[in-house]
Amino acid sequence: MDTLEQSLYLYTIANHIQDAVYVINKHGDELFYNNRIERFEPSQRKDMLEELRNVFSTGKPTYDKYKKYRTIDHREVHMLSTIIPIKRKGEIIAVCSINKNITEMTNLLNKVYKLQEQLQNYCDRGAKLQNGTSYNFECLIGQSPQIAALIDKAKKAALGFAPVLLTGETGTGKEIFAQSIHNYSPAAAHPFVALNCAAIPETLLESMIFGTTKGAFTGAENTPGLLEQASEGTLFLDEINSMSLVLQAKMLRILEEKKFRRLGGSQETPVKCRIISSTNVDCHKLLRENQMREDFYYRVAVVNLTIAPLRERQEDILLLTKHFINKFNKVYGKHITRLAADLENILLSHAWPGNVRELCHVLENAISFCDNEAILNLACLPEYFHKQQPAPPRTAPVPAKNQSLPQTLDELERKLIINALTVNNGNITKAALSLGIHRQNLQVRIKKLNITRNVHFAAE
Repeated sequence: MDTLEQSLYLYTIANHIQDAVYVINKHGDELFYNNRIERFEPSQRKDMLEELRNVFSTGKPTYDKYKKYRTIDHREVHMLSTIIPIKRKGEIIAVCSINKNITEMTNLLNKVYKLQEQLQNYCDRGAKLQNGTSYNFECLIGQSPQIAALIDKAKKAALGFAPVLLTGETGTGKEIFAQSIHNYSPAAAHPFVALNCAAIPETLLESMIFGTTKGAFTGAENTPGLLEQASEGTLFLDEINSMSLVLQAKMLRILEEKKFRRLGGSQETPVKCRIISSTNVDCHKLLRENQMREDFYYRVAVVNLTIAPLRERQEDILLLTKHFINKFNKVYGKHITRLAADLENILLSHAWPGNVRELCHVLENAISFCDNEAILNLACLPEYFHKQQPAPPRTAPVPAKNQSLPQTLDELERKLIINALTVNNGNITKAALSLGIHRQNLQVRIKKLNITRNVHFAAE
């Protein structure tokens, strides 16, 4: 390889690397620089030249010295500068400056630090209070009549001491309500202790609730149960329908007599805590199937609060969606401000079998995969949502010919509305979406055309 060819290779390579390279001789003449250097202001190149000249005097290289510049197009550039002397026969004949551009890395690190700070703030806000809770009534998001009425009942129940049973499908927020009741009650300063009865084997569940006495069984020690740990606060028994009939009978005694014994113990201890329980199954169904004692049910459900599933309170879907978007924007550093129209329709028409928990997880999934855009669109959602496009309205029958124009229009409108209600299983919100009008407008038209007298559709 001759010198010319070698120089061509080196020149091509130097102009395609991300580092800015600058070489001068002992007279200060520029021997070489690549196109990255050309982006610096003349004053900055002058400073760089001065640094190179100093190396001729000191003979000492410098490695990875941090610098910050502004380019001619006013962009801030972060660099790590390495200056090394080039020697021949022990004499410095040139000095080379290699400036590594770390702007992208710096920006990325700053973004990571910012996200970590936001995540820490988010975690701090969600951190448990000293009584073991994370939620109160202010954390409940909803504007539907069902939620408003339920919160009002729950607040009234919180002021008493009667056992409360929360009934609702999985994901409706039963523990949030339980914690909110505790924090609204006179016992708010005392512990809130929760136990998922379905997650604990039957052999351990009894000992966890009542506690044990040393020698009660092999390896047993004097251990306080959750009834004692809750002290004067609240014991929350989640999925109480998982309890066996035998344990239900023992819990019934506690609820009636306000006393209990540790396993293997003889001393009775007064129950000071309030018991709140929950079930994701209709208790009347359990009673019919002999899976729950009737006397136990009436004692544990002195106050019975039922949380409506999300599909029955559609007014809350978009409100919850906005809440979760704001929440996960902070967590993932996104800037989503609104939903695409097709996505909004899909969210409103979905049945939400997993309720609020499902909505939360779906939106977190969507936001985590969404590019840095302001609009959240359908493509970001899990695959199974893509198949749930709203059903197109069926063609309405042609009205009779021997009618006036107003009568014809009313009859046509009436049939279109009836058809939309039929296609959407009587759901007013979905029917309004398929007709392209507001829900309130549809309700006015339904009343005017007397559709409620002749057509059965779901009350909302």
